[in-house]
Amino acid sequence: MKYLFKTLIIFTIIFVTLKCLLFLFDTGHNITYNIGNFKINETLNTKDNNNYYFELNHENFKINFQINKDYKKAEKIISKIIYKNIGGYQCILPIFKNSSILTDVMCLKNNEITYASDLNTTNINNYLKTLKKYGYNQNDYKDKANEIKLSNTQSIYQDNFLENHYIAMETYKGLNLFNGNANNVQIFENDVYTKPISFFTDKYYIVADYTQNYSFKIFHVINIINGKQIDIRSYDEISFDSYIEGAIGTDVYLFDKENSKQYKISINNQSVEEFHDKDHLQTYNGKWENMSLSDAINGKLFNNYYTTDIKGYDKVDKVGNYYYLYKKENDHYKVYRADIQNKKLKTYLFNTTDINNIIYLDDTIYYQNGNTFYYHTNYGERKVITNTELQFNDDLSFGVYKK
Repeated sequence: MKYLFKTLIIFTIIFVTLKCLLFLFDTGHNITYNIGNFKINETLNTKDNNNYYFELNHENFKINFQINKDYKKAEKIISKIIYKNIGGYQCILPIFKNSSILTDVMCLKNNEITYASDLNTTNINNYLKTLKKYGYNQNDYKDKANEIKLSNTQSIYQDNFLENHYIAMETYKGLNLFNGNANNVQIFENDVYTKPISFFTDKYYIVADYTQNYSFKIFHVINIINGKQIDIRSYDEISFDSYIEGAIGTDVYLFDKENSKQYKISINNQSVEEFHDKDHLQTYNGKWENMSLSDAINGKLFNNYYTTDIKGYDKVDKVGNYYYLYKKENDHYKVYRADIQNKKLKTYLFNTTDINNIIYLDDTIYYQNGNTFYYHTNYGERKVITNTELQFNDDLSFGVYKK
């Protein structure tokens, strides 16, 4: 009897251990289930920050979307789908486990999805009021943050700051850091109005030593979480007729036009080394490719989200399961999102005035529109910082790191 009991204990321990190991090393799932007239394909990728991806198939249409939510690897996390056709818009509200609502109502028309809070029509607004019984609140998708004046030119919207998102804004002497509280980091004693050799990557801001006149040897690096500064020294003199091509992680790449040299600045190793000479230049478009000297001299930049999958837009970025599509319209760009499995179905997101100042952080996108920096999530767009100095100097850049 005692032997059987011990054996049972050992098998129980083995079983629990195996179950824990399977849970730890489980990379997700891909399942299909039905709710009413909807067939749901649900994919979980635990390697991609608990990213749930959904494809909802109705009798007449299909909608795709994703959420970033830790449901402890649970399956079938959509428990209900509210659907209604309103004036040609086919509107859907998915309700998740524990009656959670994690995205605005999505309305489909002419193969384009628009969030209900962006439509703002009488019929749509009246319908949204009827969804209160499910826990939906239209005000959750409106920006209610109060403006806090920091100076004559700069304001913040602190109530909109996201937890563990560290924000930095260039000033003429250094950086303003925002992670719940504003802090100023002074790098230069005197104002520097344009700093073309500067860049945000990962949790760092890097800038050339603009106290020098024609060339420099020092890069100043600021950690935008804690404001700490380190200096990285180059053995070579680097001309101010240079530009930063881009970065891969914490490695920053620069091309010196005057000397026709390409440099790699490693922030982690605190080193600067010649990467390639003029006869062996390379650029990065999702992979390393050869680059001509004329392209380098003309300022060719890295494109970490490079794709040729979709044509006809001013810019297309491929990020995870999505394409982000930028289309010029008057003085701004309209931004859409399309799924890699359904390129024709677009979701309108927001407008931006600068397609080169976009930051993708999981399901959050930071962007600039006019003098204000915003972010967009499934809960709509929110203001972060307004800086009227951008009217006169669009050289001031913006960075965000998610811890």
